[in-house]
Amino acid sequence: MALVLRGTVLTFDADHRVLDPGAVYVGDDGRLAAVRGAEQRPPAGFANAPVLDTGALVLPGLIDLHNHIAYNTLPLWEAPGVPYAHHDRWVDERHPPDYATSITWPAKVLGQAAPAALLAYVAVKALVGGTTAIQGAPVTSRPVDGRLLRLIDHEKLPAGTDRVLTAALQLDAEVLRTDRAAKLDGTRVLIYHVAEGKPGSVVHREFEELEPCLRPGLIGVHATALTPQDFGHWQHAVTGVNSAERGTVVWSPLSNYWLYHTTTDVVAAHQQGLRIALGSDWSPSGTKHVLGELKVADAVNQHRFDGHFNDRELCDMVTANPGDALATAWGPQVGRLRQGGLADLLVLERHAPRLDPYRNLITATERHVRLVLVDGRPRYGTPALMKAAGATHTSALTVAGLARTVAVRQPGSADAELEWPGVLRALAKVRRDPVAAWRSAQDALASWGGPLDDPEAPLALFGDLPEGDVGAFAAAGEVPPDLVVPPLDGLVHDARYFAAVARSAVPELQFLAEYYR
Repeated sequence: MALVLRGTVLTFDADHRVLDPGAVYVGDDGRLAAVRGAEQRPPAGFANAPVLDTGALVLPGLIDLHNHIAYNTLPLWEAPGVPYAHHDRWVDERHPPDYATSITWPAKVLGQAAPAALLAYVAVKALVGGTTAIQGAPVTSRPVDGRLLRLIDHEKLPAGTDRVLTAALQLDAEVLRTDRAAKLDGTRVLIYHVAEGKPGSVVHREFEELEPCLRPGLIGVHATALTPQDFGHWQHAVTGVNSAERGTVVWSPLSNYWLYHTTTDVVAAHQQGLRIALGSDWSPSGTKHVLGELKVADAVNQHRFDGHFNDRELCDMVTANPGDALATAWGPQVGRLRQGGLADLLVLERHAPRLDPYRNLITATERHVRLVLVDGRPRYGTPALMKAAGATHTSALTVAGLARTVAVRQPGSADAELEWPGVLRALAKVRRDPVAAWRSAQDALASWGGPLDDPEAPLALFGDLPEGDVGAFAAAGEVPPDLVVPPLDGLVHDARYFAAVARSAVPELQFLAEYYR
């Protein structure tokens, strides 16, 4: 339905206008009909539209440009071998708590025995942090409907065309040269993990192999092993193709420090002209969502980068910058509030009125998220705002001690039939007896006689990262008989999370807890 949101509007447009008071007009087509001062005349068709006087900040929904959501029910992985030299080392971790039993097997079992519940849980976890678009969708046995979030990997924009290529695993150099480079023709993007490891490590060769793809549309994830000279070469190669374009680096500082005790030289990347976006990475080595990752970026910026980025530039990393990076494929759809863009919106309590609105965003926690709209539809928020926005089929939940509601169930969707309590029950059932749950799921897949891309096929999720040493069980279609699926990672940054961070003893990560006190 058509809707008007009033408050302090952070447009993140080219001029970074802050409209106070401002009004955002959401059309019933899921698009922004107008963004203007509250005193200005409303556009046609909004004379009788519901008006929400939020008394809060209204801004674009946050964009997480790097994740692996099939694993996001799992807690932080306190791996014994840190710091690792590069990404191939931790995958082969065989000392307790090893990678296969801590991550691979729990994710496999949950993803195949309770796939719809897993997708709903990790989507709500992202919504709790104001996320409206996320990268890192799992491979599925068939297409999934009833998405709560915008899944960047599968979004068909514009005009029903999927123009986003992704690869979490390294591709053969010949594939990069002959296939992916040709597809980066100015109408597509490639989100690609590159050089994840310590500077000077062997993974630097991944950047060398990526040379043919240094074109507009390349979005490089991590790039921790790259030097200032590498970033300069990257940006020079991109502008050589299109002088108006910028390369994009996706920064995941908590995951970098957790696994490698170092992080990407994003100051050098920024100085060379590349744009920086944030990604929260997966829950075994990341934050709960990009609202949390923004705080890690802020702390690293203050304590390691001498305040190189100002508050607005940090906030751009979860809004305008990823939106602009995706615009190569999508056009100007997300990350900025402007007429015709997608109505992906976040309403955020202005919890520190004396601070500027950008500082309010950086220091906001899950407690301050009041409403999240995706495609103009209310997905999560306070009971009052969800009701005023026309939400239906909602469930109650408690987040950081506060009452919230979420619209998980979507009538008519085969993959979104569960209410929130049903999501929790389905995941708990798998945890109680993972072996029985696994066998039941395998039986259902085996008994299906049709193709797995059929909408009626059983749904199953498959992770996008290496499995590590899963032993002989996988070949036999079995799981370890003593497998333990850990408790669900909480929706918020809680005491359990911060205890694990404290045990890591990584200095750069100890500042995060201060934002939640």
